[in-house]
Amino acid sequence: MLRIRLSRTGKKGQPSYRVVVADITSKRDGRVVERIGHYNPLVEPEEFKIQEARALHWLSVGAQPSDAVRRLLEKQGTYGRLQRLNAGESLDRLVAEYEGVSVEEEAVDVAAVAAVAEAVGVIADAVAAEEE
Repeated sequence: MLRIRLSRTGKKGQPSYRVVVADITSKRDGRVVERIGHYNPLVEPEEFKIQEARALHWLSVGAQPSDAVRRLLEKQGTYGRLQRLNAGESLDRLVAEYEGVSVEEEAVDVAAVAAVAEAVGVIADAVAAEEE
């Protein structure tokens, strides 16, 4: 069974942590499957960053978070997005929401690029017709 937990780094008295996915039987700082983030409790406010896509992936395949990681994921809003992922919403849409990118904006950009490409094609055809 896999667990998402903290692995300690840093000097004595100055801890910082990595958020890792590891087998439940491995040691605290032992073998890990994947590093998915970091956590620094010494700065004010606490600093942490967990890769949303990887966290959602591991949670969806059954990895269990430790209590500390569960708190961080709740602060980040990952649990709400996990419920929506289980309900059938797209992983790409959820990750884009976390990163602050609107999926509708991306669709508009693609449409704008397609329109420009079509206009360039029309101009190229007109230039080719004039040369003949």
